[in-house]
Amino acid sequence: MKLIRSGDIDAAFCKLRNWYPRIVQDDKSSTCFLLHCQKFIELVRVGSLEEAVKYGRTELAKFFGLAGFADLVQDCVALLAYEKPQESSVGYLLEDSQREVVADTVNAMILSTNPNMKDLQGCLHSYLERLLRQLTACCLERRTMNGDQGEAFKLHRVLNSGNKAKC
Repeated sequence: MKLIRSGDIDAAFCKLRNWYPRIVQDDKSSTCFLLHCQKFIELVRVGSLEEAVKYGRTELAKFFGLAGFADLVQDCVALLAYEKPQESSVGYLLEDSQREVVADTVNAMILSTNPNMKDLQGCLHSYLERLLRQLTACCLERRTMNGDQGEAFKLHRVLNSGNKAKC
């Protein structure tokens, strides 16, 4: 988690290959996907755009067309379209909160490999994630009850505003 939080994705991959090879043996797994996306994001973050393009062509290209991966791949690639990507609609990817999401997800996958784990779903979804899912569902339900009137709920905007969630 420490390596991912600091943006050292190559070292994180190396440690995972040595310590938890099962997690990264399938190069098209969701764990590998998140790590490849984060590596791409880190390259954009430091301004290595040419290297990001090359990395995207070799690593992210594997995930184009795979169900469940398209939205994040598109958001990652969209970072290249902006002169100041941190100020764009996909700028949230460059924030530390994105690193946290990836680190927590990889950690959950590591915990799920423990043969003594009785509650597999519990370790894959933290209490905070469950709470945030419930908040999202409640806000969407409230909007539906109001005839789909009002602003759509967007979690990253609520988290970044520092204000109380307005549903």
